[in-house]
Amino acid sequence: MLACVLLLACRAAAAVPAEPVLRLDGERPVVDDPPVLAWFGPPEQAGIEAAAAGRLPFQRLDGGKALPFGGDQVLWMKLRLRSPAVLREAWQLEVPLPVLDRVTVYQRDAGGRWVARTAGDTVPMRTWPRPARYPVFALQLAPGAVSDIYLEVRHSTPNTVPLRVATVEAHHRNDQREYLALGVTMGTMALLLAASMLRAWRLRDPLYGWYALHALVAMLALAAFTGVAAHLFWGDAVGWVDGAGGTLALLAATLAAGIVARLGAVRTRMRGIAGWLHLLCALGLLFAVAYLVVPRGTGVLLLATHLFSVAALCLWAAASTWRRGDPVGLWLVLAILPMATAVVLAMARAVGLLPSFWLTEYALVLALALGVPMLFGALDSRSQERRGVELRRLAAANQDALTGLTKREPFLARLHQAIARYQRRGEGAAVAVIEVANYGWIQKTRGAEVAEEALLRAVIKLRRLVRDVDTTGRLGENRFGLILEGVAMRRPMNSVASRLVAAGLMEEPGRPRDVVLHFHVAALVLHEHAGPAVELLQALEGMLAEMSPRTQRPLRFLEAAAAGEPHAQAGAPRAEAEPAGPESMTTA
Repeated sequence: MLACVLLLACRAAAAVPAEPVLRLDGERPVVDDPPVLAWFGPPEQAGIEAAAAGRLPFQRLDGGKALPFGGDQVLWMKLRLRSPAVLREAWQLEVPLPVLDRVTVYQRDAGGRWVARTAGDTVPMRTWPRPARYPVFALQLAPGAVSDIYLEVRHSTPNTVPLRVATVEAHHRNDQREYLALGVTMGTMALLLAASMLRAWRLRDPLYGWYALHALVAMLALAAFTGVAAHLFWGDAVGWVDGAGGTLALLAATLAAGIVARLGAVRTRMRGIAGWLHLLCALGLLFAVAYLVVPRGTGVLLLATHLFSVAALCLWAAASTWRRGDPVGLWLVLAILPMATAVVLAMARAVGLLPSFWLTEYALVLALALGVPMLFGALDSRSQERRGVELRRLAAANQDALTGLTKREPFLARLHQAIARYQRRGEGAAVAVIEVANYGWIQKTRGAEVAEEALLRAVIKLRRLVRDVDTTGRLGENRFGLILEGVAMRRPMNSVASRLVAAGLMEEPGRPRDVVLHFHVAALVLHEHAGPAVELLQALEGMLAEMSPRTQRPLRFLEAAAAGEPHAQAGAPRAEAEPAGPESMTTA
């Protein structure tokens, strides 16, 4: 009988867990996941009196285990603390879970009465004991004494309840580091938002506008999940605080699906995926509204289903785009992969396959922080490709097909810009109209093929003499235009034109049969003439028309006196005789 009594006593002692006591020490200012006892069950069986009287069968709680919270379940936790003999710093209890619905902390006051303090998403921020991103409670400790702290936790979906005991100073340092990291992340997203809005306006591209809306919603979702939005903006809007994270995440995923569908050209290349993506976009808007009104467990199920479907289809579309050699596909894969990983981690944690740790808690936050910049990279890659096509189209419309020089209208626009710069800031420029005077004779005697070759040789000789910043254009069949930027005197233009005339008369090495080119040049300097671009060009062309084919002055400048009458006094009189051929012409 004595042996049986001893065995039963040992079994009873083993069934009752030893009360863990956390010793607070200033050398260890932060204690994560302190040892606690817990009881999980219906709320009608529990209360602070029952918990304090020992009527609740408390057991040790595994900190990484997700508890099946619901509308009819409550978690009671008991934390026993031993304070140091000399309290040099104030201590506080933290529940670092911004999405927690409600937590109440019970402590005894000086009179032995239980005092309750409550915080959480379903509690207005103004009634919290201390406004913050997550619940924080000051601990009332007596020096050298043991204090019992009880927590009553209510939540609507399965989740873990992390705890932390820290000094006030350590909490402030940690809080500043967290806000610094969140500020850098949200600041980056804000810069991407501003850049996309600017590009939407400058490039007239509506897709950048949709991306700006996506970045804004994603930034708000990040702020909601981390508790920043409730702490700083809408902490007293209880219904919205509890549903803001899921609603904004649904909207962000919906916008991302639409952007991926446009960037990946799924409507034309993957029609099956396109139909599903469009359906998910429509359902995403419906789910975003339903998330605020349905029970939270149903809303979380809708959120998980929608995010998983969007991530899977978008990843499939991105991989297909990358496989066919489209460079935007890699950016899309890098943008969607974090979201898909976050959804898989969240689902694995919900069903108990993964323990709760910082990566599973903040997986969705990290996915938003990484996915938004990558999606901007995909958008920028597609925009560069489209701009390249547009630039080639404009180049084809504005460049001469034979010579590659600018056509007459774009050349006039450049001349107008040079005149405007001179009038605003005094930046000089020299303008010239160049003519291959013997082009008609070459075409008549040698044929059209040799004449075209002569024009190409003329362009090559001209380009060898000018800088990259200078503008050249084809103004007629055998006429070219030249704008020398930053020239305030005649000398630079005189040097270029003289060398061009001389180069036309010189034979190319190894090509003795090439016909020499006779260049006539009419030029002016904007410091002497700064009239309208069309009038200046007409004056120079009139001067070329007055030059004789046998002229000994192939280079002429428009004199100031001839600005108003460019055809009357500029240049020598036209010779009456017609040339017999290039061998009969003289040059300077």
